[in-house]
Amino acid sequence: MINKINDAISCRALFFIISFYIGLWTIRIPSIKDQLHTDYIGIGYILGTFAFGSILVMIFANEILKKFPSKVTISFSGIMQGTLWILVPFITELSMFMIFSFIFGCCYGIFEVAINLQASNIEKREKKSMMSGFHAFFSLGLLSGSFCTSILLRLNVSFFPNILIYVAVLLPLTILFSNFLLKDLHTSSNEKGSIFFLWPPLIFVLVIITMTDSLSEGGVDSWAALYMRDAVNVDGFYIGIATISFNIFMVVGRFTGDAIRDKLGVYLFFIILTLFSIIGLIIILMFNSILSSIIGFSVLGFGISSIIPLSYSLAGKIEGVSSTVGISIISIATYGMFMVGPAIMGFVAKFYGINNVFSPMMILFCACLLIIILFRKKINI
Repeated sequence: MINKINDAISCRALFFIISFYIGLWTIRIPSIKDQLHTDYIGIGYILGTFAFGSILVMIFANEILKKFPSKVTISFSGIMQGTLWILVPFITELSMFMIFSFIFGCCYGIFEVAINLQASNIEKREKKSMMSGFHAFFSLGLLSGSFCTSILLRLNVSFFPNILIYVAVLLPLTILFSNFLLKDLHTSSNEKGSIFFLWPPLIFVLVIITMTDSLSEGGVDSWAALYMRDAVNVDGFYIGIATISFNIFMVVGRFTGDAIRDKLGVYLFFIILTLFSIIGLIIILMFNSILSSIIGFSVLGFGISSIIPLSYSLAGKIEGVSSTVGISIISIATYGMFMVGPAIMGFVAKFYGINNVFSPMMILFCACLLIIILFRKKINI
C-alpha cells in the first residue's frame, strides 16, 4: 500500500491531519475557557497571540522555504504541533497559554503556507482545477475532529486522554505522508520573491475576499460551540452540532467546487458563494434554536466553502509573482483573519452579547458582494 502513496494523496492526508487538530480545538474551547478561569476576552487574547505567531512566520515564509524544502518544513512543523498539543491540558494560567499559543501559531503558519504551495504545484503539474478538492480534505478533517471530539465529550472522556488518542494516531501519519510530498518547483528569477511590492489589483481583491471568508470560518470554529452553549442553551453533543453542520456542508461544497468552477467560471461562482453566505448569516442572526442553527450554519458552510481555495488557486498563478509569494499573501490574509477576527469577535460577544457575535460577518459579506461585482473583469478568469 505504501508504494501506492503519491504526492497528491499525501497532500490531501496532511490537510486532513492539521484540520483534525483544529476540530479538537473548536469543540474543546469551552473546556479551555474553564481550565483557564477566563472570559470571552481571554479566549480572544489566546486567538490573537496565535494569529500574531502565524502572521509573523507567514511574512518570512518565502525566505524560509528557500532554505528548507516544503516537505521538510511540513514534516517539522507538523511534528511540533502534535507534540505541543500534549502540553495543552497542563497550562492553567492565561499568560502562559498566550505564550504557548504564539509558538503554536508559528508552527501552524509555516505549515499552512508550505502545504498550500504543495497543492498549488500539484495543480499546476496536472493542469486542472484541484485546489478546492485539496481544501475539501481540510474541511473533512475539521468535521471529523469536531465529530469525534463531540462523541468523546458525550462519553465524558477528559481532555488529556482525548489529546493522547489523537496524537498517537496522527503524529506517525504526519511523518509518513510528509515523506511522499512533491519536490519544490523552481521559480523564475523575474518573479517577485517578497510580499513587499506593489501588488496587482487581483491580489488586493483576493485579499479582501479571503479575509471576509476566513473571518466566517474562523468565527464559526472559535465561537459556534460557545454560541450553542450560551445562546441556544444546549449541552453535551449539541454543543458541537453547529460546527458539525457547518463543516459537513464545507466538505460538500469543496468536493464539488472544482467541477462547479469549471462549469460556471470564477466570477459567477464567487457571486453564488457570497449570496449563500449572506443567507446563512441572516438565518443565524434572526433565529435562535437548534433547527435554525443547523440550517443557518449549513447554508453558511456551503457558501464559504470554495472561496479560499479559489483564491489560493488564482494567487499561485499570477504572472510575474512567485507561487510562494502569492500563496504567502493569501495565507496571511486567510489565517491572519482566521485568528485575529475571532479574537476581535470576543469583544463583540463581551459588549453586545453572544447572540450578536456573528454580526460583523454580515456587513463584510455585503461589502464583498459589491467588490466582486465592481472588479468582475479582474476575477473572471
